[in-house]
Amino acid sequence: MNNTKKDTITTTGVVIPVAWEESGKPVSFALSSYEEKEYLIDMRTKLGKQLSTMEKQKIRVTGTLGHVVNNRRMLSVNSYEPLFSSTS
Repeated sequence: MNNTKKDTITTTGVVIPVAWEESGKPVSFALSSYEEKEYLIDMRTKLGKQLSTMEKQKIRVTGTLGHVVNNRRMLSVNSYEPLFSSTS
């Protein structure tokens, strides 16, 4: 029985790789939020796959939190918006 509560969140952070193939290609990504939390991006979704191409970019993400994998909550992305710093 899965009693993990499904929470919808909106957070801002940076996409980072968290697992790699032997060749060095990233295969798993997380959103490292400014609240110092990391959310594993669910790569089974189209939006999750799109986020994986935006490594090291600042992004605002709205999604649903799922089960815990390797001490990170799984984040199923509902929508996202790239944020561009005006100082860069």
